[in-house]
Amino acid sequence: MKSIREKLYKEDKLNLDELMKVLHKDKESDPRSVLTLGKEFQSHLKSIDKYWEMRHFTVIINNLNEFIKEKNKSDQLDKLDAEWIEEFQDYLLREIGNSNNTVRKKLQRFKAMTDWLIKENHISDNPFSKVEKVEPKKINNKVKLTIEQIQAIENLELEKGSQLWHVKNYFLYSFYNAGIRFGDLCTLYWRNLVDGRLVYEMRKTGGKKNIRQLAPMQKILDRYRVPTSKPGDYIFPLLKKNYRDPIELRKIISSKNARVNKLLKTLAKKAGIESSISFHVSRHTWAHYALKKGMDLYSISKALGHADLKITEEYIKSFDEEMLDKSMENLYE
Repeated sequence: MKSIREKLYKEDKLNLDELMKVLHKDKESDPRSVLTLGKEFQSHLKSIDKYWEMRHFTVIINNLNEFIKEKNKSDQLDKLDAEWIEEFQDYLLREIGNSNNTVRKKLQRFKAMTDWLIKENHISDNPFSKVEKVEPKKINNKVKLTIEQIQAIENLELEKGSQLWHVKNYFLYSFYNAGIRFGDLCTLYWRNLVDGRLVYEMRKTGGKKNIRQLAPMQKILDRYRVPTSKPGDYIFPLLKKNYRDPIELRKIISSKNARVNKLLKTLAKKAGIESSISFHVSRHTWAHYALKKGMDLYSISKALGHADLKITEEYIKSFDEEMLDKSMENLYE
């Protein structure tokens, strides 16, 4: 510290602002600080190709930085205990205004960092072991469309080749194929069509999907198939080239998804739909429609590509109340 002070004296810069800058710089370079190790953890996520986790963790780092500054908290690793984490949790709830569910997700990501710190021998005890976490709030209103609303979208007369025309096709093709995720739709090639079936590997889980292409799907495919279509060409004109860098690919997909979701809102208004929809609504809608048509839970789970039946049970739990209402009505008909 003496050498820093002497340097500032010589440069005639010994004032409070300059001293705070030096101290702050020292703090950020301290390998034992929460923020510094947080950035190391983020680099670790990037190195193992966990782009989405890395991106989400940027928000955590920003929140931590604000919390430390505003609450004048020490970010030294030896101060990171249950009380420190609970104060951060309270800060997210009370001052940032995050919902219970958002806070729980953020803390799960923060815990992933502390698990990594234990693995890397930066800390020995798990600071989350005694944290009193906020309770999740159940969300029982997954947005989904009725089959009549799907038909309203199908019946829209749009200029061929326009952005809305394409988005309509993307959304309907996803719905008819048991809710293909947007990232998977972007990377479908003509070679994924084999003997009248769509065969592909899901990017999110690595699971395999094999779906028979019925008339509604074929109708949409025919809008894009041309005599020059090659097996290595994308089916839908969402990506301009093959991306070798998976992180770059995910960035492009994320950008395209945001654009498509914005256009979907315009499409919904044209179809007389008041709900604010996103591309993922095609997945909710298909699951709800399949359930109403009497498809068994195992088949729905297989079609959605879930690895565990429990995931499907949780996924369609929000539809239970509506199905119960219908069953009650049938009792008294």
